[in-house]
Amino acid sequence: MESFYTTIALLTAGVSLATGLINLFTGLHKDGDKVDVIFGIMGISLFIFILIPPVGFISLDKAPYPVEIEIKRIFIWAYYALIPWFIQLYTDYKKRAIPITINVLAVISYITMAFTRVDGMRPLWVMIAVIGFVLILYYGLTASLKQIKMQKRKEGGWLLSAMIIYGILFIVAAINQLGNNHFGNPLGTKLFFPFHLNTLAFMVIMGIRLRATTFEKYRLEKLLRWRDTRWNSLVQDMQLIIVEFDKEGKIKYVNRYATKALGYSSETELLNKNWFETCLPVNEAATIKIIFDQMIRQEKVTPFHKNRIRAKDASEKIVNWTNVLVYNKREELTGALSIGADITEQEKALERIETLKTELEKENLRPSEQQLIEELEHGIIGRCEAIIYAIQKTKQVATTNATVLLEGETGVGKELFADFIHKHSSRNNKIIVKINCAALPPELIESELFGHEKGAFTGALQMRKGKFELADGGTIFLDEIGELPLPLQPKLLRVLQSGELERIGAQQTIKVDVRIISATNRDLHKEVKEGRFREDLYYRLNVFPITIPALRNRKEDIPSLVSHFVNRFANEHGKQIENISKADIVRLTEYRWPGNIRELINVIERSIISTSGDTLKLDWFNTLNLPTDANDAASIEEVERLHILKVLKDCRWKINGDDGAAAKLGLHPNTLRSRMKKLSITRAEV
Repeated sequence: MESFYTTIALLTAGVSLATGLINLFTGLHKDGDKVDVIFGIMGISLFIFILIPPVGFISLDKAPYPVEIEIKRIFIWAYYALIPWFIQLYTDYKKRAIPITINVLAVISYITMAFTRVDGMRPLWVMIAVIGFVLILYYGLTASLKQIKMQKRKEGGWLLSAMIIYGILFIVAAINQLGNNHFGNPLGTKLFFPFHLNTLAFMVIMGIRLRATTFEKYRLEKLLRWRDTRWNSLVQDMQLIIVEFDKEGKIKYVNRYATKALGYSSETELLNKNWFETCLPVNEAATIKIIFDQMIRQEKVTPFHKNRIRAKDASEKIVNWTNVLVYNKREELTGALSIGADITEQEKALERIETLKTELEKENLRPSEQQLIEELEHGIIGRCEAIIYAIQKTKQVATTNATVLLEGETGVGKELFADFIHKHSSRNNKIIVKINCAALPPELIESELFGHEKGAFTGALQMRKGKFELADGGTIFLDEIGELPLPLQPKLLRVLQSGELERIGAQQTIKVDVRIISATNRDLHKEVKEGRFREDLYYRLNVFPITIPALRNRKEDIPSLVSHFVNRFANEHGKQIENISKADIVRLTEYRWPGNIRELINVIERSIISTSGDTLKLDWFNTLNLPTDANDAASIEEVERLHILKVLKDCRWKINGDDGAAAKLGLHPNTLRSRMKKLSITRAEV
C-alpha cells in the first residue's frame, strides 16, 4: 500500500514539474498571460513539496513537527493559497475578497501548525485550514457557474469538473479523518492524505485546458494573420483613401492609393507627419483639427464629414470621409481611422449644375419706384421694424433742439442718421461739423474742439477756431464720443450746460449756440459704472437716445441694401449690372456682417470691380468657406475668427492704416479690436 502511495506521489510530482515549467515559460513570454504564470508557480510548488524529504504526500500530524516537515508544508500551503488567484484570473471573476481571505487563513493556519508543540493543538490549525479549503471550493464553483452562465461553457465546464473532484476528495478526506479518530486507520493514510489526490486531478484537468487554450489562441492568431494579409492586400489596392492617425493627428498608416492620390512616392514620406499641417489646406486645417480633437476628447466619433485635402504639388481634392475610433487590446483609445472617397469630379459637376441653376434664378437689382422715393426722402434704406422704429424716432427729434445720442455698432450708419436729423432741423441752413473723437490723438482733441490762441503751445503759430465755434448756430456731430479722454469731458460738459467755452491759451469766454449729436459703439452706461466716463456728461448726452440696429438683426433689408449699393457703385465704375443670383443673396443674408453696412459696402464695391457682365459675382465670398447650414461642422464665429486671424497674419498684425487689417476687412480699427477681444484672438497664436 505504501509503494502505491509513493508511485502516485512521484507521478503527481512529474506531472506538476512538466506542467509547471511549460506554463511558467508560456506565461513569462512577452505575449504571455498571468494565469499561466500563476499555474506554473503552483506546479513547481507542488513538485518541490513532494520531493522534499520525506518524499511523497507524507502526513505526520502529531506535534511537535520536525523542521523538515514545516519547510515541506510551506510549498503545499503556497499551492493552495494560489488556487483562488488562479480561479480569479482564469474566469476574470472580479471579486477579490475571497482570495485574500483564503491567503490570510493559509498564513494563520501555517503559523499555528509551525508553532504547535503539543498534540492537543492539532485541531486548531486543521479547522482553520478546512475553512480555507471550503472557501476555495465555494469560490471555484461560483466562478465556474458564472462562466457557464455567461455562455463560456467550455472554459467553465473544465473548471467545474476540477472543482467537483476537489469537493469529492475533500469529503472523502473528512470521512477518513473521522475514521482515524474513531475507527482506527481504515484507508491506511498515515503516510498519505486522500485530499492530496485533487492536486493531481487539478493539475491534469486545468493543465490540459490551458494548453488547449494556447493552441486555440495560436490557431486564431494564425487565422487572424491570414485574414490580415488578405485585408492588407485589399486595403492597399482599394480605390479609397485610408489613413490612420494617433491622438495628436500624426499619420500612423496610409495605403498605397492614398499615397498616390496625395502625390507622394512612398508611404514613408507621410508616416509620423501631422496630417492637418501636411495634407489639409491652411484655411480648413484649423476647423477640421477642432472637430478631430473634440472627437478624441469625447470619444464620440463624427461618422461623416467632407473637406478638401492638399497634395504634395499643392493641388486640392474634395474627399468624403467615414471615421471610426481605434482602440488597442487594452481598450484604450489610440486614435482614429478615416476612409475617404475622392468626390472632386462629382463636386465640380454639382457646382456646374448649381451655377447653371443659379444663373436661371436671378434677382433684378433695379430699385422699385417706391424704393427710390423712400431713398430720396431720407436716404436710409430699410423696411424692417427695427429700422423703421429708429427712423420714426429720428423724425420726432429732428425738428427740436434736443441733444441726441446715437447708439449702435461701428458701421451701422450713425453718421447717416446724424445727417438726417440736421437736414430736417431748423438749423439746416447752417453747417453740420463732424469730428471723430477716436481718430485724433488725445493731445490734439482739445484744440480741435475748442480752438487755441497764437502761441498757446509749441507749433501754435496763429489763432485757430475750434469745431464748436465753426458750428455756431448749426450742429456738431461727435462720433465715437466714448473715446473722449476723461480729462476733457468736464470742458464738453460746460459747453452742454452753459454754451460757453475757452480757447487754449485764451482768457475770455466764448458763447456758442450749437446742437450736439453724439454717437458711440460702446455701452456708455457700463463705461460710467467702470469709471471711464463721467456720469453727469452721460446724462447730458443721453437726452434722446436712438439705437440703430446691427445689420445681422435686419436681414430682410439686405436685398434692398445690395440693390442700392450695386446701382450706386455700378454708376461710379461705369458698369451695367442688373442681376444677382438668389444663392448669393441667401449667402449675403446668412452672413453675420461684423462690420455691418460698412463691410457690406466694401464687399459690393470690390465685387463690382471684379465682375464682368450684367450679373454680380461674389467670388471673394467662396474663399471664406462660410457655412450656410446649421449642421455644418464649423460655427460662423469660428470661421470669422479664422478669417480675421489670417488677415492679421498677412498684415503682420498691423491694424490701422491703408495697409492694415481693419482696412482689408472693411472695419473700423476699434471694431476690429472689439471683435478680436470677443473671439479671443491674440498675437500669441502666431
